[in-house]
Amino acid sequence: MSSGPTRPTRPRDEPAEGEDKERQPNLTVRIATAGVLVPILIGLVFFDPTSWGVLIGSALVVMIAQDEYLSIVLRVDKEHPATGLRIVSAISGAALVVLSSFYGTGLAFPPVLVAAGTTMAAAVLFRQRDIEVAGRDVALVWGGLMYVPVLGSVWPLLKSDLPGSGAAWLAVTLCIAFFTDAVAYFAGRAFGRTPLYPQVSPKKTVEGALGGLFGGVLATVGVGSLWVLPELSIPQGIMIGVVGSMLGQMGDLVESMIKRTYGVKDSGWILPGHGGLLDRIDSLIFVAPLVYFFAKLTL
Repeated sequence: MSSGPTRPTRPRDEPAEGEDKERQPNLTVRIATAGVLVPILIGLVFFDPTSWGVLIGSALVVMIAQDEYLSIVLRVDKEHPATGLRIVSAISGAALVVLSSFYGTGLAFPPVLVAAGTTMAAAVLFRQRDIEVAGRDVALVWGGLMYVPVLGSVWPLLKSDLPGSGAAWLAVTLCIAFFTDAVAYFAGRAFGRTPLYPQVSPKKTVEGALGGLFGGVLATVGVGSLWVLPELSIPQGIMIGVVGSMLGQMGDLVESMIKRTYGVKDSGWILPGHGGLLDRIDSLIFVAPLVYFFAKLTL
């Protein structure tokens, strides 16, 4: 019987200041990947008259990101593939996203979470070779249900279940996450001096975080209030931009905390130059519920 705590850990992603250049993401590859993904997103958001494209895309992204999360926290490798548990997790995540779009979160969440929680607990229980850490693993897989599928289930609802132009609400939500990340990155490179949270993410600075707040407001006011969402007043846009940016940056730090705890540099490899899908949606899964429930409850 193998002992979970004795499994070798992966090399930790150490601070960036003296990092070798070859370890830095290739900017050209990152831009090329974005050049492929952005048109697909624009097509799904604005040019698909239905919500099916966003729904299917959201379900696939949640399944893959949830699997990346489990691969990190369960230390998945050839010796410990956790295949059955990951299949149950992927199905559960997709079910939460799809059924929420058909029946609403209030009706979909209770039965799916109960079924997923009990099935995943059983899957962990019968992995007898890892019984020494099984209790911890149950908590991790249950937490993963909340972290990715529950938070990500509102993505298709932004397009299908909001007043006015759902496509515009979804676009602004994506822009909050993207503009926050992009402006924070460039502000940090240009002006960053004060570490923000070095124990979790040594590269991030207070100056970069402030730049990210500006990016969030630029998304909600510049793209939203002044362009695609005229029903969103400028004061509301500023508020959502600031709070959304703060949540997005917190989501980024949460994922960094998880990866640093388990000694992982990237959540996966599926996006060249960017890492895994979880690395790309870590901000979005925190921003989207804010925008959805704000629009649902106030407008």
